[in-house]
Amino acid sequence: MKVDNQRNTYRIWIRRLILTILFTLLILLILFLPWFEVADMWLSKYHLIIAVGMIYIVISLVNYLKNPNFVSFSDQGEKIVMRYYPVSIFNSRKHSIEIPKKQFVKFELQDFLMGSQQKIILYQNFRNKVAKYPPISLSALDKEDREKIIQSLSKYITS
Repeated sequence: MKVDNQRNTYRIWIRRLILTILFTLLILLILFLPWFEVADMWLSKYHLIIAVGMIYIVISLVNYLKNPNFVSFSDQGEKIVMRYYPVSIFNSRKHSIEIPKKQFVKFELQDFLMGSQQKIILYQNFRNKVAKYPPISLSALDKEDREKIIQSLSKYITS
Protein backbone atom coordinates (compact mmCIF):
# COMPACT_ATOMS: atom_id res chain seq x y z
CA MET A 1 0.00 0.00 0.00
CA LYS A 2 1.20 3.51 -0.81
CA VAL A 3 0.02 6.73 0.76
CA ASP A 4 1.19 10.28 0.16
CA ASN A 5 -0.30 13.68 0.87
CA GLN A 6 1.07 15.75 -1.98
CA ARG A 7 -2.31 17.38 -2.71
CA ASN A 8 -2.68 18.42 0.92
CA THR A 9 0.77 19.97 0.98
CA TYR A 10 -0.09 21.98 -2.14
CA ARG A 11 -3.26 23.17 -0.41
CA ILE A 12 -1.24 24.24 2.64
CA TRP A 13 1.17 26.25 0.47
CA ILE A 14 -1.66 27.92 -1.43
CA ARG A 15 -3.57 28.67 1.79
CA ARG A 16 -0.48 30.31 3.31
CA LEU A 17 0.10 32.37 0.16
CA ILE A 18 -3.51 33.55 0.00
CA LEU A 19 -3.54 34.34 3.72
CA THR A 20 -0.40 36.47 3.37
CA ILE A 21 -1.76 38.31 0.35
CA LEU A 22 -5.11 39.00 2.05
CA PHE A 23 -3.56 40.35 5.22
CA THR A 24 -1.16 42.51 3.22
CA LEU A 25 -4.02 43.93 1.15
CA LEU A 26 -6.08 44.54 4.29
CA ILE A 27 -3.24 46.46 5.92
CA LEU A 28 -2.72 48.53 2.76
CA LEU A 29 -6.46 49.31 2.56
CA ILE A 30 -6.55 50.43 6.17
CA LEU A 31 -3.43 52.53 5.66
CA PHE A 32 -4.48 54.33 2.47
CA LEU A 33 -8.29 54.60 2.70
CA PRO A 34 -9.59 57.80 4.30
CA TRP A 35 -12.29 56.00 6.34
CA PHE A 36 -10.05 55.73 9.35
CA GLU A 37 -8.83 59.34 9.32
CA VAL A 38 -11.60 60.62 11.61
CA ALA A 39 -10.06 62.58 14.50
CA ASP A 40 -12.97 61.87 16.89
CA MET A 41 -12.40 58.11 16.88
CA TRP A 42 -10.48 56.59 19.76
CA LEU A 43 -9.34 53.84 17.43
CA SER A 44 -6.87 55.04 14.80
CA LYS A 45 -5.87 53.26 11.64
CA TYR A 46 -2.56 52.33 13.24
CA HIS A 47 -4.38 50.50 16.03
CA LEU A 48 -6.27 48.52 13.38
CA ILE A 49 -3.06 47.72 11.51
CA ILE A 50 -1.49 46.44 14.74
CA ALA A 51 -4.60 44.34 15.48
CA VAL A 52 -4.60 42.84 11.96
CA GLY A 53 -0.87 42.14 12.26
CA MET A 54 -1.37 40.39 15.60
CA ILE A 55 -4.16 38.23 14.15
CA TYR A 56 -1.87 37.27 11.26
CA ILE A 57 0.95 36.39 13.68
CA VAL A 58 -1.37 34.20 15.80
CA ILE A 59 -2.70 32.33 12.74
CA SER A 60 0.84 31.85 11.41
CA LEU A 61 2.04 30.62 14.81
CA VAL A 62 -0.75 28.01 15.00
CA ASN A 63 0.11 26.82 11.48
CA TYR A 64 3.79 26.65 12.44
CA LEU A 65 3.05 24.64 15.58
CA LYS A 66 1.08 22.08 13.53
CA ASN A 67 4.38 21.32 11.80
CA PRO A 68 2.79 19.88 8.64
CA ASN A 69 4.91 17.37 6.75
CA PHE A 70 4.79 15.89 3.31
CA VAL A 71 4.51 12.19 4.09
CA SER A 72 4.99 9.27 1.73
CA PHE A 73 4.36 5.82 3.18
CA SER A 74 4.89 2.47 1.47
CA ASP A 75 4.86 -1.08 2.79
CA GLN A 76 5.40 -2.76 -0.57
CA GLY A 77 8.34 -5.11 -0.75
CA GLU A 78 10.48 -6.19 2.19
CA LYS A 79 10.64 -2.79 3.91
CA ILE A 80 8.36 -0.25 5.50
CA VAL A 81 9.36 3.08 3.98
CA MET A 82 8.29 6.45 5.34
CA ARG A 83 9.63 9.57 3.68
CA TYR A 84 8.80 13.00 5.04
CA TYR A 85 9.87 16.62 5.04
CA PRO A 86 8.43 19.74 6.63
CA VAL A 87 6.25 22.04 4.55
CA SER A 88 8.36 25.09 5.27
CA ILE A 89 10.26 27.68 3.29
CA PHE A 90 13.35 27.52 5.45
CA ASN A 91 13.78 23.76 5.82
CA SER A 92 14.66 21.69 2.78
CA ARG A 93 15.91 18.59 4.63
CA LYS A 94 14.24 15.43 3.48
CA HIS A 95 14.09 12.43 5.78
CA SER A 96 13.59 8.76 5.02
CA ILE A 97 12.96 5.87 7.38
CA GLU A 98 13.36 2.37 5.97
CA ILE A 99 12.64 -0.50 8.33
CA PRO A 100 12.76 -4.16 7.29
CA LYS A 101 9.38 -5.66 8.13
CA LYS A 102 11.01 -8.35 10.29
CA GLN A 103 12.73 -5.70 12.43
CA PHE A 104 9.69 -3.46 12.93
CA VAL A 105 8.68 -3.58 16.60
CA LYS A 106 5.83 -1.12 17.11
CA PHE A 107 4.54 2.38 16.52
CA GLU A 108 3.17 4.95 18.90
CA LEU A 109 0.76 7.82 18.32
CA GLN A 110 1.43 10.97 20.30
CA ASP A 111 -1.05 13.84 20.59
CA PHE A 112 0.15 17.43 20.42
CA LEU A 113 -1.29 20.94 20.01
CA MET A 114 -3.90 20.38 22.74
CA GLY A 115 -4.82 16.96 21.35
CA SER A 116 -5.92 18.22 17.95
CA GLN A 117 -2.98 16.77 16.00
CA GLN A 118 -0.96 13.56 16.10
CA LYS A 119 2.64 12.48 15.64
CA ILE A 120 3.73 8.94 14.91
CA ILE A 121 6.85 7.36 16.39
CA LEU A 122 8.28 4.20 14.82
CA TYR A 123 10.36 1.60 16.67
CA GLN A 124 12.81 -0.86 15.14
CA ASN A 125 14.77 -3.78 16.51
CA PHE A 126 18.38 -2.79 15.80
CA ARG A 127 21.35 -4.81 17.08
CA ASN A 128 19.21 -6.50 19.72
CA LYS A 129 17.97 -3.15 21.05
CA VAL A 130 14.83 -1.19 20.31
CA ALA A 131 15.62 1.98 18.37
CA LYS A 132 13.19 4.88 18.41
CA TYR A 133 12.86 7.19 15.39
CA PRO A 134 12.02 10.89 15.75
CA PRO A 135 8.31 11.75 15.75
CA ILE A 136 6.66 12.56 12.43
CA SER A 137 3.77 15.01 12.39
CA LEU A 138 0.67 13.66 10.66
CA SER A 139 -1.19 16.99 10.74
CA ALA A 140 -1.17 17.34 6.93
CA LEU A 141 -2.64 13.88 6.33
CA ASP A 142 -6.34 13.21 5.80
CA LYS A 143 -8.03 11.10 8.47
CA GLU A 144 -8.51 8.24 5.99
CA ASP A 145 -4.82 8.20 5.08
CA ARG A 146 -3.88 8.24 8.77
CA GLU A 147 -6.12 5.23 9.37
CA LYS A 148 -4.61 3.39 6.39
CA ILE A 149 -1.09 3.91 7.73
CA ILE A 150 -2.11 2.79 11.23
CA GLN A 151 -3.85 -0.33 9.91
CA SER A 152 -0.89 -1.19 7.72
CA LEU A 153 1.64 -0.74 10.52
CA SER A 154 -0.52 -2.77 12.91
CA LYS A 155 -0.08 -5.81 10.67
CA TYR A 156 3.69 -5.78 11.17
CA ILE A 157 3.92 -5.35 14.94
CA THR A 158 6.05 -8.05 16.55
CA SER A 159 5.50 -9.07 20.14
